[in-house]
Amino acid sequence: MQKWIMFSLFIVACLLGAGVLFDTISERQAQMASEAKAGPQLKFVASNFKFDQAEYTVKAGETVTVSLNNKEGMHAMEIVGLGVHLDNNTKSAEVKFDKPGTYDVICVLPCGPGHAEMKSKLIVQ
Repeated sequence: MQKWIMFSLFIVACLLGAGVLFDTISERQAQMASEAKAGPQLKFVASNFKFDQAEYTVKAGETVTVSLNNKEGMHAMEIVGLGVHLDNNTKSAEVKFDKPGTYDVICVLPCGPGHAEMKSKLIVQ
């Protein structure tokens, strides 16, 4: 009798786990579909004392959704000269890049001993 109860509980747990797994996959697919419809995007991924790329490029005149993802640690960023400031409260913004040039991207939230070196470049072509 106890074997049947344990077996039944095991089957129920497996079904619940599969349901959670497929629900997560569906959410991710919906997120990817909405991102595809949103147009051009520029994603900054911040980890301790660095951004994921040394340089980012966008086309001049293009409106782009700029976003910040804190992969490791707490960071906030600014694109100097363009007035773009992203942090934990404002994770994305739509920006029209009108002026070609090279802009500094810096972390503006003191994040530890490597904070001063946490820089990147944005090239507007």
